[in-house]
Amino acid sequence: MAKFFRLVKNEYIKTLKRVSTKIMLVLVVLAAVALSGIAAFGKSQMSNEYYYVEDSYDYYQEQIDWLETTQPVGYENQLTLYEYLQEAGVELDDVRYEVAESLAATLEGVELVESLDSLFVNDDWQAVCEVLRDNTINEGDKWAYQYRIDNNIPFGDTWKDDAITQAAQAKTALAAVDLDMLSSDEAEQYREMQETEQLALYRLDNNIERNTADNMSLFDTYEADQIDFWTVFYTSASMISIVGLLIIVVAGSSVASEFSQGTIKFLLINPVKRWKILMSKYFTVISLGYIMLALLYLVMIPAIGVFIGFDGISAPYLYVDDGVVHTMSSFLRAVQMYLLNSVSIIVMATLAFAISSLFRSAAFSIGVTVFLMLMGNTIVTLLRAFNQDWARYLVFSNTDLASIAEGTPLFAQQSLTFAIVVLIAHMAVFILTAWDGFVKREV
Repeated sequence: MAKFFRLVKNEYIKTLKRVSTKIMLVLVVLAAVALSGIAAFGKSQMSNEYYYVEDSYDYYQEQIDWLETTQPVGYENQLTLYEYLQEAGVELDDVRYEVAESLAATLEGVELVESLDSLFVNDDWQAVCEVLRDNTINEGDKWAYQYRIDNNIPFGDTWKDDAITQAAQAKTALAAVDLDMLSSDEAEQYREMQETEQLALYRLDNNIERNTADNMSLFDTYEADQIDFWTVFYTSASMISIVGLLIIVVAGSSVASEFSQGTIKFLLINPVKRWKILMSKYFTVISLGYIMLALLYLVMIPAIGVFIGFDGISAPYLYVDDGVVHTMSSFLRAVQMYLLNSVSIIVMATLAFAISSLFRSAAFSIGVTVFLMLMGNTIVTLLRAFNQDWARYLVFSNTDLASIAEGTPLFAQQSLTFAIVVLIAHMAVFILTAWDGFVKREV
């Protein structure tokens, strides 16, 4: 074992002495800084975009004019509402606006005006909740109003408003489901709705303002407020493909460069078995890949902090497993995402290493592997479109372990266990190919 690690040490010395390796490490750092900078620029652009906001007074007047002209059935309540809101100067973005709409749909005449006074003049939100609770038939809404009263949560506590709304909507949807008539897809939706309710209630009961599991990717954001520390950090996991390309270059040239530079003979005169030399090279390639991932991970933290800020950095990642809500550090969740996404680059690096050992051409091994990396998903998607179920045995169908673990595989009957077994089988073939090309053949 000592000889093996001496070989690994020598491989690291040779690898790190190369200018190309140093450039790769710099590129990883620049990628982290670039992503953070682009996110900050996008957030700034979204913040500066001009959105037309209609004047509240004019909006209410338009509604009043329309109601007085058309006089639809039950228009009196809406007319009273808009006249009241216009006179009170209530803005359209006031969080109590929707509550006022609910009152207009529930009460009439004097009762409506008195409840609106309680809401906007007396700030007696408990009385408003009692009125709405007693006049709605929606079980989710009943629960929401009672929950506010019991826990002293007024309208306008933004994150609690959102959590209460999520739980109430989930309760309403669950109450309407006939469990005996559920299809498999509907059962999955029912389970997801149960989890939504559990997570919302857990946040409320434990005063957890944010769940980073709700963070979207940068590619899906459309408002400046949606871009924060964890949005950028979680998005950085998709940049692992950049590290993958760099490691493919290292793997593709690891063995081939020894032959092209004529240093293989000096390497083999050592009293060490060939397979140990091969494995030391492979270990160096894979470990260097994870060093680059760790570098990307560590640089992302200060880079995001500088460009975006550290607001919300302590927020947890909440998830449901077997009907129980669990809390996880968001940093640990990011590690999981990095590791799951690293599987594809390790598989591709092993393929490049095998081709390099077999054909002893760095350019060929790098070119073929990069081509397969770029085209693999396209090929698998086309085969899936043509209902070629055997394609689930291809390596490219199983590298996205994150999606498979979340229950969204490309093919049916493609579990996480199945994907791991397929990947191990392919990796074994790649390593055996590398062993055959390096150990058995003459130099």
